[in-house]
Amino acid sequence: MKQLLSVLLLLFATLVGIKAQNVKVTGRVTDEATGKPVESATILVKEKNKTGTTTAADGSFSINAAIGSTIVVSNVGYDNKQIKVDNANLSIVIKKSDNNLADVVVVGYGTQKKANLTGSVITLNNEVLTRRQVASTSNLLQGIAPGVSVQQQSGKPGGDGANIRIRGIGSINAGTFPLVLVDNVEMSLDAIDPNVIENITILKDASSTAIFGARAANGVVLVTTKRAKKGTSISYNSFFSQQRATNLPEKLTNIEHMQLYNEARVNSGFAKPFSDSLINLYKNNPADNFRYFNTDWVNDVLTNNGLMQNQNISLSSATDKIGFFASGTYLTQQGLTPNTSFKKFDFRINTDVKVNDKVTVKGDIVYNKSDVYEPGGFAVEGIIRQALGIAAIGAGKYSDGKYGTANQ
Repeated sequence: MKQLLSVLLLLFATLVGIKAQNVKVTGRVTDEATGKPVESATILVKEKNKTGTTTAADGSFSINAAIGSTIVVSNVGYDNKQIKVDNANLSIVIKKSDNNLADVVVVGYGTQKKANLTGSVITLNNEVLTRRQVASTSNLLQGIAPGVSVQQQSGKPGGDGANIRIRGIGSINAGTFPLVLVDNVEMSLDAIDPNVIENITILKDASSTAIFGARAANGVVLVTTKRAKKGTSISYNSFFSQQRATNLPEKLTNIEHMQLYNEARVNSGFAKPFSDSLINLYKNNPADNFRYFNTDWVNDVLTNNGLMQNQNISLSSATDKIGFFASGTYLTQQGLTPNTSFKKFDFRINTDVKVNDKVTVKGDIVYNKSDVYEPGGFAVEGIIRQALGIAAIGAGKYSDGKYGTANQ
């Protein structure tokens, strides 16, 4: 009995030794979708992390592994796959990954996959951009591009474009604004209609902007406009909005102005400019815009409606050989003060002609016309600033319809 047990134990040990013995495992790795060999895929024995190899140009590999061990196959752009070694010859099929590293982004004067980028890049598509109702395209980037500062310079129609700075101010004396390229042509971002933008790519650091040289020291904004897609489609987009003055200070009434101004002058060692009798007359007589005034300058000056509308129609038509995209936009923007408005018309045609499999000719026609209307002789900003500062006792408009001087 003891001899039989000894023989069984010896046989078991021999079998375990045979099973644990390394064998030369060969195989081939192919792509699940195309069936083509996958080159430079990494082959590792899971139980021995230091034991590994890579596939050749034809997808073949050879590695020492024990029967029953696990082989891990990995490659950039593919999902990892684990295979149990049950024989010395393996055929392995791997699947491409579904992550967004395969997305194509604009870099320099071409495109490449995100997986190949080492620089800092932001991409904004048309769906995100067209949700915003703005008159100037530069304001599209406000609040949606990390690391990008967008500061609107004015609120007046036709002058509400923004300053764009990428990762702050990079120079004290030199320019601080990024290089803007629209379909690889340098131009102002506000010269482009938001409705024709396919996507905007922002290159933020030296590695991603290197192709542009020193001109890209403050970053690069790359705009790609829409091109025709196969088939025919017509789209219409419009919006209506109203702009209003906000954060206006509460102004003094006529009597409050005279009383506080008297107090200020007395505290400075001067006589009262307004007599007590005059103040009593204002208290006892309602404003008639002839002798007694209580002018609401803000309401009298901010009488325009501030309405803005944008109407766009686009046509896209393409075959295998030629593509045609046309877009027309009409925008009107009313200011807050009388005789202040902005009108703009944009028209664009993008044409693509495929000469052969290697040559495609692209031609773009762009036309835009804008008109700014505002009072002459005095800036709109100055008019609003004066309306906030002029005292209520100033004559705005007399009861007979004539305009007053109001100390101007």
